[in-house]
Amino acid sequence: MTDTKLCKSCGITVSPTASFCRECGAALALEPGVDQSAPTPKEQVNEGITLYQQGDYQGALSKFEKATEADPTLAAAWSDKGCALGRLGERDAALKAFSKALEIDPDNREAREGKDLCLRMLSSSQEAS
Repeated sequence: MTDTKLCKSCGITVSPTASFCRECGAALALEPGVDQSAPTPKEQVNEGITLYQQGDYQGALSKFEKATEADPTLAAAWSDKGCALGRLGERDAALKAFSKALEIDPDNREAREGKDLCLRMLSSSQEAS
């Protein structure tokens, strides 16, 4: 077993425990066979946030869904998924996503506010019926 590995971007030798190349900053595979080109769940969330801010709620939802599938313990992804679902008018699904975020992180303010808003909207729509 070697005590070093090579950066595939610039070719320098780096520590086997390094996550990023100290020379060029490229992300390093954590284990052999890991596809470095595939976005991490957090990168998916960041891409989703960008799409959300641009008003592409369906595109954002797709990114958040990929993030929650890859890392079901990522509370931010669930909360952001709830926001996108809410914008798409899918309040029941949004409520479930916010609830999942709160199961993972009970202190998640965005999820708490989103869940409360969904509950108010669902309640008012039931009263109007």
